[in-house]
Amino acid sequence: MTTQSIHKLSEDFFQDPHAVYREMRERGPVHHVEFPSGMRAWLVTEYDLAKRVFTDPSLSKRLYGEPGAVAQTNGNTVLRLDPPVNDHMLYRDPPHHTRLRRIAMKALSGAVVRDFTPRIEQIADDLLDAQPGPGTVDLLKTYAYPFSGSTICELIGIDAADRTEFQGWLTTQISTAEAPEKHAAAAAFEAYVHRLFEEREEKAADDLISELMAPGDDGERLDRRELVSMINAILLGSLGTVAGLVGNTVLTLVTQPRLLAELRRDPGLVPAFIEEVLRYESAGNIASPRFTTEPVRLGGHTVGSGEIVLVAAAAVNRDPHHFEQPHAMDMSRPENRHLAFGYGIHRCPGAALARTEARIAVTRLLARHPDLSLAVDPGDLRWQPSLIARTLVALPIRLG
Repeated sequence: MTTQSIHKLSEDFFQDPHAVYREMRERGPVHHVEFPSGMRAWLVTEYDLAKRVFTDPSLSKRLYGEPGAVAQTNGNTVLRLDPPVNDHMLYRDPPHHTRLRRIAMKALSGAVVRDFTPRIEQIADDLLDAQPGPGTVDLLKTYAYPFSGSTICELIGIDAADRTEFQGWLTTQISTAEAPEKHAAAAAFEAYVHRLFEEREEKAADDLISELMAPGDDGERLDRRELVSMINAILLGSLGTVAGLVGNTVLTLVTQPRLLAELRRDPGLVPAFIEEVLRYESAGNIASPRFTTEPVRLGGHTVGSGEIVLVAAAAVNRDPHHFEQPHAMDMSRPENRHLAFGYGIHRCPGAALARTEARIAVTRLLARHPDLSLAVDPGDLRWQPSLIARTLVALPIRLG
């Protein structure tokens, strides 16, 4: 067991984690930290060490198995929602993870995304049509969240009339609400999804739920518990990630007018710009937890068994040993191998969908409102107090 002192993080950490990460990197690649919630973990801030952590088989993802349970008993509290909802592939190790990921990759394949692209474009256009015209709006509330929510709900097969309530359950799960409220939201979500299963058993539809319920090429099926957790993982991974990415992309544009002018001149640069935003200010802050199953050496420290290890994606994507001028936006950055979607076997299976959604949302927005501007002083913006998400509370924008 290491003797490194614990670095206690305050609530200010959520408002400017990059400043904290810069200071941490000067002292080493891994740090024993305590978050405002009281959770203690080992936080990795170096790119090369992050890739090793992402692929080290001695670091387990099994939140609902023995590794996660041991970490809990050691006082490293990690909120665990009811297993039928949250015991998905993100918190599984091979071979169970391998099977679930194969199914998710097929459901979210490039071909599926391409086929759905015209509908994504229509969703963006409909939302922009509904904007109040020139004036100030909270772009997250009126565009980014409705866009990401409508897209993934329609792809999954959620009726339009149910989406507001449905998205509320999802938002509560990833919010800073107390545990009982999160568990209640998870239970309501589970009950609703089971009703959808019953409807699809009577009559299949052309949606992702029916696709996931159908037997695979080998005749294998997901059981009900696996289906609930798979849908929860896909929805949660898409809703906040895409909305946050759209918001962070627009924020970067309106606070760096030179970049906005470049994209106005050449909309074809939007994909490269979004890729750089994924590195520079992704919607993700810290990757989901891993658990040591035996003592392991990380960055010069011996981390004992039953500890939590976290990768600070926002930190490693600005590692100066890997990226030149890491704190600057550079659309022409060569070899932009950021880790915004993770690395290795747990890399996000919805990356292609997220990129497509962000490209469409930003391209359509700029075509309709090329003179976007921030309606408040940048210092007045507030970020969500979340370990996982790096998203704004609100984004007041003048549409122009």
